[in-house]
Amino acid sequence: MTVAPASFDTSRTVLRRALIGGVVVSVAIGVVAGVVGLLVAGAGGLASGLVGAAFAFAFLGLTIAGLLVSGRMITTVNPVPALVVVLGSWFAKVVLFIGAMVLLGRQPWVQPMVLFLALVTAVLAFLVLDVVVVARARIPVGSAES
Repeated sequence: MTVAPASFDTSRTVLRRALIGGVVVSVAIGVVAGVVGLLVAGAGGLASGLVGAAFAFAFLGLTIAGLLVSGRMITTVNPVPALVVVLGSWFAKVVLFIGAMVLLGRQPWVQPMVLFLALVTAVLAFLVLDVVVVARARIPVGSAES
């Protein structure tokens, strides 16, 4: 009886699963937030719900892109470039988010509460998604020889 070797996940496969799950979650939140926004606040609510879901997905994508780029830069000798990429992408997201919210806040069609609730719901859903993806990942934590 032979046992097949265990196949483990890489950081790329885990991040790919998170990205695919993020697409599904974003579409679902976009549909629900759009419909609820339409029922509550009309066309502005629909647009605000869709924009909230799209923003959340864009920032999830920026996080995953930053992690993928930094994963290619990690070396055992000098991890600083990878850390710079991760911290730089987080800083860029904060600046972009603040700028986008200032610009969106000036638009007459934006329904702030619908936009806020869509963003908060998406962020919470992405946190749950990340926990599920990482919990199901098969990542080795030790060597077989030990």
